[in-house]
Amino acid sequence: MLFSVLIYGSEDFYDALSPEEHQEILKKHGAFHERTKSDRSFAAATKLMSTGTAVTVNRESNDFIVTDGPFAETKEQFMGFYLIDTATLEDAIEAVKELPFENGRVEIRPVAYFEGADFQNAERLVIDAS
Repeated sequence: MLFSVLIYGSEDFYDALSPEEHQEILKKHGAFHERTKSDRSFAAATKLMSTGTAVTVNRESNDFIVTDGPFAETKEQFMGFYLIDTATLEDAIEAVKELPFENGRVEIRPVAYFEGADFQNAERLVIDAS
């Protein structure tokens, strides 16, 4: 089953980290990457740009209103996500325990539809961002 792993945290917290502290967090993400790649549950990952780059689109009647910023004003921001393909929710929970939780939280949610990869036949979505 395909699960989204939604990562929430504080941009202010991450912006205040030293380069060494930032590297420690990236090591935990690296361990998660390696685990999910080695057991073939990795599907995709992305890190989102800061909320200062976001816009929100709302519809009121026939008008579309575009405002600067994310859709919700909260202390935590949506930082990025992984897609993992595990047999059960319990397997997804076990995998996610490797991610850093020092300042944030992770939401796991099943994905009902995903275009671009045939997960029944173990095809993975690979994007070269270079």
